[in-house]
Amino acid sequence: MIVIKVLIWDVWNKEHIAKHGITIQEVEEICYGEREITESYRKRILLEDETKEGKRIAIILSPEDRDLQTYGQGIYYPITAYIKEVNK
Repeated sequence: MIVIKVLIWDVWNKEHIAKHGITIQEVEEICYGEREITESYRKRILLEDETKEGKRIAIILSPEDRDLQTYGQGIYYPITAYIKEVNK
């Protein structure tokens, strides 16, 4: 089971997710709540869930910095977040 304790925010990832129409609060709501998690490439994880307002978003988190050094247990860097299309 993956437990997310801390998200690392900087100017780059804040601006990047904002370009996708997602707020920091929405990312944190999904990351700190119960959610569906899928392991991705390079130790990254993919989370997909709906916010309380019903916006379905996907989030990619990395447990490593740019030099591939692990942050620590439960600490992740949000690489991106985007609105997921709902299949009808």
